[in-house]
Amino acid sequence: MDELVYLRNDEAVCSSLQVAEKFEKRHDNVMRSIEGLLKNEETHEMFKNSSYIEEQNNQRYPMYLMNRDGFSLLVMGFTGKKALDWKLQYIKAFNQMEKFIREKQTQTSRKNWKESGST
Repeated sequence: MDELVYLRNDEAVCSSLQVAEKFEKRHDNVMRSIEGLLKNEETHEMFKNSSYIEEQNNQRYPMYLMNRDGFSLLVMGFTGKKALDWKLQYIKAFNQMEKFIREKQTQTSRKNWKESGST
């Protein structure tokens, strides 16, 4: 998946695998950080269990999908120029995806309004 942020169940998300790759972190360390965050009940809606298939061995491995809040919480502690550059790119990507979602919802509302015969 080349997109930084993508649509999943009408929510903008990114994966722990992407975060590990882009921020040059080991995925197991990113997973461990997320699991630490999940010890707080307030974070449970920010992260969803998922999985990916490794192309080399065709094995399925765990990963997390996270929304904007989960991403922000996770990378808050990442430092350095490269980390800042990636944070800014992700923020831009989340903003673009959320704009797309709003536009999609507006178009659906307009279509439903027209179909209902309202003028």
